[in-house]
Formats: sequence, structure tokens, C-alpha cells
Amino acid sequence: MLNNVVISEVKSEEDFSNGINIYEEAFPASEKRPVEDIRRNIEKDHEKMFIGKYDGNPAIFIMMWPVNDSDFLFLDYIAVKKEYRGNGLGSLFLQKIFDIEEGYNHVIFEVENPGEGDNKNQRMKRIKFYRRAGAKTLTGFKYFLPPRNNNKSQEMKLMIMSRKNIKKLEGEKIQVVLEQIYTHIYKRRSDDKTLNGILDNIPDDIQLE
Repeated sequence: MLNNVVISEVKSEEDFSNGINIYEEAFPASEKRPVEDIRRNIEKDHEKMFIGKYDGNPAIFIMMWPVNDSDFLFLDYIAVKKEYRGNGLGSLFLQKIFDIEEGYNHVIFEVENPGEGDNKNQRMKRIKFYRRAGAKTLTGFKYFLPPRNNNKSQEMKLMIMSRKNIKKLEGEKIQVVLEQIYTHIYKRRSDDKTLNGILDNIPDDIQLE
């Protein structure tokens, strides 16, 4: 099956609509941003949308942002269409991510905290999925999404995939990356209270587990 999958950057309105359909199906309201924000980010080169097609049919949706002046990619969303789940499409993309976007050494992304919420088993399965693909968890500080849709800030886990097997990261480098994610992706000011609460607690060296 995987030999019949083609992953490419979205350039047409049809592919954009197909990607959004997968996005709307896959994520709860608390994790979604308005479609208008996604479109605006793409138009302003703040993010890139990719779509994977199986035999020409939309099957996987990805949103990524190359973090400015860094060797980091931010993996904003990844979702497989319901009827194609369980066939390895998500793993295929993660295996190819550094080939799709050359010149980057790290992919950082947010994952639901399995210690929060009602769907703990599902959240733990997601983390195990990423771990099987080689991802590690950033430790030593807490990370929160900015409040959305009148909800409270949601605690998340930050995970990372790297070209090389590394055990730690410089805290200062992650501070720069997270500030850019907040200001470019979430449209928050650099003096945002939630953001600065995160940055103030990042250690000099971040251990990866």
C-alpha cells in the first residue's frame, strides 16, 4: 500500500479543501484553529500544508512550519483519513520528513499530556506511536497551549525527532523556537503571559527521554 502513496505540498484549492476535510474529521474543537487562520498562515508562508494521496485519493494531512533562522521544523498537525488508518501512513510520513524538507535537523511537535483529560489511553497510544518513530520527550519544564475558544490553557508534552541520536538540547535554543511558535503560529505577542511562564522555567540543558 505504501508504495502507492504520494506526499506533496498543497498548491491548489482542491487539495486545500481535501486537507481541511481530514483536519475537521480528525481533531476535537479544543485542538483546532479556525480554517481562516490556517489559510492565512499558508498564504503568508508561515506554514506549509502537505497532503498524501493513496492511488490519487486524499489520505493524510500534514501542517508544518520551518522555524525562522533555525534548523527546526514545527509539526503542527498530522492526521490520517479514517478509512486509511492503521496502514502505516503516519509512520511513512515521519520516516520521510527530513527528505521532504531538507536542511533541517529537528522536528518539534506538541502531544496531548496523557496525565490530563478523559482519553488517557488514546493519548498514551499517540506518544507510543511517536516513540516508535524515534521521537523523544523534552523534560524539565511544563508546556501549555495558549487559551483557545474560551478554554483554559491546555498542558501538552513537547516531543522531538532529530536526524542524529541526541540526548539533550540547549534551553536557549528551545526558548527561541517556542517564542516563534507562539508569535507566528498562535499569533500571540512576545509578552504573552502563558508564553513567558513557559520560557522562564526552561532549564539551561533540556534532557530528552
